[in-house]
Amino acid sequence: MEELQMLRDLPAVANVSKDRITYSNAFKQVCVIRYLAGESPTKIFREAGLPPELIGYKRIERSVARWKAAVLKSVNGSSNMSNGEIITELVNLYVHAVTRKEKLDDIAGIANPDKANIENAPNSLDGANVSGGGYIR
Repeated sequence: MEELQMLRDLPAVANVSKDRITYSNAFKQVCVIRYLAGESPTKIFREAGLPPELIGYKRIERSVARWKAAVLKSVNGSSNMSNGEIITELVNLYVHAVTRKEKLDDIAGIANPDKANIENAPNSLDGANVSGGGYIR
């Protein structure tokens, strides 16, 4: 039960039950972007407060593979794009979605304590290591 509460408190987690963990959409998107940039799924999960010893190494790998496949379907022409181009497109889509959500929250009068962090979201991948990824097929 202590582990469930610890998971519930993480921004990367949308919901937890004794059988299942549902990750936030933002975490899934950022996870795929970082993975395509060459980071290890285990490292990404660990840095999000999700210990692989608790989640399971295979479960992490399968989740990232599933999210990557779904994301690639959402990027038009991704089969002919390099990882760097896909990452740039994903970052642009993510920033657009966050901006749209902020506008809807403003209309609805919902306070957003993370707004300062969102406003500083990157518009590009300056300095990101995306050159070694090659093409995804």
